[in-house]
Amino acid sequence: MTGGSSLSETVTALASSFTGQLLLPSDADYDEARKVHNGLIDKRPALIARCRGLADIVDAVKMARDQKLEVAVRGGGHNVAGRATIDRGMMIDLSPTEVDAPYANFK
Repeated sequence: MTGGSSLSETVTALASSFTGQLLLPSDADYDEARKVHNGLIDKRPALIARCRGLADIVDAVKMARDQKLEVAVRGGGHNVAGRATIDRGMMIDLSPTEVDAPYANFK
């Protein structure tokens, strides 16, 4: 990925190795994926990266940096203020993430 590539070119290049979903505003699942718990929040990210694992998260952060996109992170909670999304930036959605954390079963 290079800083000179357009966002759609970068998404196309990354799609073959990204195990989650990379959604642009023109994609069918985009509107559903950008919704947050608070229905009054109506932000439109330039890209939604629905990460399934650690490698996806790393790739999404690198892409955001290379494309100079501001980032919002959705962790699966219900943030009333709408901080899990962003206008014209990248929403990194961790809700589909399957990461084996060392303390995942710690109680």
